[in-house]
Amino acid sequence: MSRIRLLISLLCLTSVIACSYGFVLDGATGDKKIALDQSVNQTHLQEAGMILDTYIERTFSSMGLLWPKDPQYFLKCSIVSSWRERITSKSLQRTDRYRLNIRVLAKLTDAGGKAVWQSSFTDYGTFSEGGRDEDGLDEACRKISQQIARAVATLKP
Repeated sequence: MSRIRLLISLLCLTSVIACSYGFVLDGATGDKKIALDQSVNQTHLQEAGMILDTYIERTFSSMGLLWPKDPQYFLKCSIVSSWRERITSKSLQRTDRYRLNIRVLAKLTDAGGKAVWQSSFTDYGTFSEGGRDEDGLDEACRKISQQIARAVATLKP
């Protein structure tokens, strides 16, 4: 095999190994069949509920947890608070960075409406000086959706 072919093969193999995507077979997550209810936004952040719903749907779907037809459980999330903090020291030579923290309450209920599990999650997204709080919302919602999905996936049915 020539050096060029070997190099190309190694590069392809490296890119496949470094890929962050995974495959989930039907039924691989156990008996969890979860449908998502619309999130509630109790903060000043516009469209925060829609953004959180998008990330939760994407994350649950990629993990094989999303089951909109004939679900056994329903997940409802509420964004209950948000706050901003500066994370860099004030300097005239650099622009400041800020952190948007959000707190989400997640609740899993069975088909009869009985609460099965409930937990609170907090995470953040960063943005630069001159930006708005909403600029950190995508990152924060993505992180929280991953936390919620991992927590739900590890629950015993």
